[in-house]
Amino acid sequence: MAKNKVVSKTRRANGEGSIYQRSDGRWAGYVNIGFDEKGNPKRKTVYGKSQTEVAKKLSEISGRIKSNSYELIENKTFGELMSEWLLVFKKSAVSPRTFEGIIINYRLHIEPQIGNMKLYDIDTFVIQKVINNLIDQGYSNNVIKKNKHLISQFFEYAIDNKWVIVNPTLKVKIRVHDRKVYDRSEKYKALPPEVRIKFLEALNKDESNFIKPICIVLMFAGLRIGEACALKWKNVDFENKTLKVERTITTIPKFDSDGNILNRVTVIGDTKTTCSVREIPIADIVVETLKTWKDKQALRQKTNKEVKADLTAPTSFIFANDDGSVRTYSGCRMIFDRFKRRNGLDKYNIHFHGLRHTFSNMFFEMNENPKVIQQLLGHRDVKTTITVYNSVDSEYVRQTTEKFNEKLKEDQLLLEKKERGEVIEDRKQKLISDMSDDEFDDMLEQLMRERRERKRRQKDFEM
Repeated sequence: MAKNKVVSKTRRANGEGSIYQRSDGRWAGYVNIGFDEKGNPKRKTVYGKSQTEVAKKLSEISGRIKSNSYELIENKTFGELMSEWLLVFKKSAVSPRTFEGIIINYRLHIEPQIGNMKLYDIDTFVIQKVINNLIDQGYSNNVIKKNKHLISQFFEYAIDNKWVIVNPTLKVKIRVHDRKVYDRSEKYKALPPEVRIKFLEALNKDESNFIKPICIVLMFAGLRIGEACALKWKNVDFENKTLKVERTITTIPKFDSDGNILNRVTVIGDTKTTCSVREIPIADIVVETLKTWKDKQALRQKTNKEVKADLTAPTSFIFANDDGSVRTYSGCRMIFDRFKRRNGLDKYNIHFHGLRHTFSNMFFEMNENPKVIQQLLGHRDVKTTITVYNSVDSEYVRQTTEKFNEKLKEDQLLLEKKERGEVIEDRKQKLISDMSDDEFDDMLEQLMRERRERKRRQKDFEM
């Protein structure tokens, strides 16, 4: 018997091809995909381990033929098709910053693994290998789920276009793997108490620009850097000690036709979430720092000819450039980095967002209600601050801020007391070092006489 002799054949409906089992046990099938230039029919043959597998492949080919997309699928790779979908459909459905994250994820994690494959060659097994590779490389569950979801969305689009019949991601499993051990050097973490003191001391010594007031707002009011840059003087109520967060700055990427970033533009827009719009009570340290900053801005306005804008008007940005324009994140970070180098703070990995984490941590150190912290920070959901933010009474939030304010005052008093003690001790040491031996002996003799006199008086009192 010839090796490839047909031993059985199944006729299907017109246009759906035929399926047969070969002599080697494998299944095969073919379907007419058109005609050549001489008018002869062209056939596409597929193979599989079972009749069902071959039938599925033939159905997919038939669907592509009926939707006039057969040539498209044959001539383009999965990567080309998915890139087109991202640029045409996904880009218009999300914000530019979200799309930037999506295109980076695709080009970093998906395209290198399966971009050169044909769409019809990608099944559940292939997708599972992609996911397993990401797990093995140590990526977080969040990153892995995002990539699986992105592939799934593309296959839903492919099903709508009759390119495939089923979504191969539906049976892909993501096992939960251990989280990374917390590394103190990781970005955006709260400052430990000993670093807080060094940082505040540096801010008090180095007041040459806006870095001190903006850092105080981040660290003791819990704002994001974008929210702080977008603050206007009308958002501060000095009398009632409140701060209103309404807007934020954000960097919007501009893309070319291939999805590459051309440039970035800083714009003022809505806050990160609707919950981020909030009016919060602020501690005295924030109030006093902003008052001092406003006075400095008013003085600069009068004495510096380069300042062309009204820097203290209600509608002016609190941390504006000299021309009144809003500061960019990159500009703030560059000045902040210079401040850290100047004061020897580089080694502590201090970042703007880490100051916001520090604000939150100080409340947790006080065993404060997480609901209060959520409202102060403007978080949206339970993942961030444990429970729903809007169930907290506003007066409770104010009382908590007052506790926080008292704690800061106590810390300041301790710091001042420590500094006074150091000054007195320094004076003592200087006084002793300047004395001659005879003067030092006279001082000791005088102290001994005073001690004997105190003991005598105490003895008389007891009698």
